Amino acid sequence: MTVVNAVQRWLLGLMLVCYLLAGVFPVPGEMLRGLTLALPLHVGVLTVSMVLLAVMLFNAGLGVRVADLREVVSRPVRLVLGIAANALLPLLVLPIVALGLRSWPDTAEAEGLVVGLMLVLAMPIAGGAASWGQNAGANVPLVVAMVVGSTLLSPLTVPLGMHLAGQLVGPYGTGTLDDTATVDVIARTGAGIFALVSVVLPCLAGIAVRVALGEDRTRRILPSVKAVNTVNILLLCYLNAAGALGQALARPDPDLLLLALGLSGAVCCLAFGCGRWMSRWTCRDQPDRICLTFATGMNNSSAAAVLAACWFSHRPEVLLPILFYSLLQKIVAGMAAKLPRPGPPGVAAESARA
Repeated sequence: MTVVNAVQRWLLGLMLVCYLLAGVFPVPGEMLRGLTLALPLHVGVLTVSMVLLAVMLFNAGLGVRVADLREVVSRPVRLVLGIAANALLPLLVLPIVALGLRSWPDTAEAEGLVVGLMLVLAMPIAGGAASWGQNAGANVPLVVAMVVGSTLLSPLTVPLGMHLAGQLVGPYGTGTLDDTATVDVIARTGAGIFALVSVVLPCLAGIAVRVALGEDRTRRILPSVKAVNTVNILLLCYLNAAGALGQALARPDPDLLLLALGLSGAVCCLAFGCGRWMSRWTCRDQPDRICLTFATGMNNSSAAAVLAACWFSHRPEVLLPILFYSLLQKIVAGMAAKLPRPGPPGVAAESARA
């Protein structure tokens, strides 16, 4: 599995290559995204991107040890704090972003960027928070439990996030989005069903399969699962980017690209900064502080991109901030892992005296 480890080390660069391919050769990706399967009872359609997302979250669930979750749940305060911090952050960040975009000359672009950022921030904590946190010395069982808890709450938090987006881009927000009705529909039904079918159920299925297989057999297959997941992530990156980047490059708008990149970077840094600040004042143990930082800063951007591609495929300004955020949160996570982490006032002195 040396090749898999090498690929994972270069995952960020490979994602950039996928984005480049999506911009230059978007047609294969658009064709794959156009393949759909009608679900029974008229509940919607199943797309290739939704299947890839489900596989990714199933593999994430397969990596969760139930014994670790039991230990963390027995001390729930830290767990609830991490989940709540990630879920409540959009309520603080998005109104500021929407207010700042009031002066942008193109109202449709401004509203699309707000919806795109809301989709990212409303999603549950990214599974990658566990691996990045592990590299930084986090309490891995705790951050995994935060990921699972946030995922289970996503059928509630994602619609609430979209409702907030609808308020911000409606008549009393930055303007009147031509897709305001679409945002309302997602908030009422689409987001909850999407989160349940594409996010929660695959994750729970992965956890159940691990329990059924047992720890020994699961450990034997995990390297193969990791290899499949790496290919799956890269293909999902290409499919999600094919529509937005293809449209953006076909009708270049440097101002929009720079604004989307700048906003995504600012919001991403703000999310990590809020997590770092809260961890300093609420957690005494350094591994727990690292957990809170990464839980607050990292969201499942792949799920956000799939949902955006399903409902806003004709609006590249919605997908662009999601794609940029996906890359930038990994860069910021790598930087955050290397930063010194001072404890709360008095803790350093107590440690020195000990």
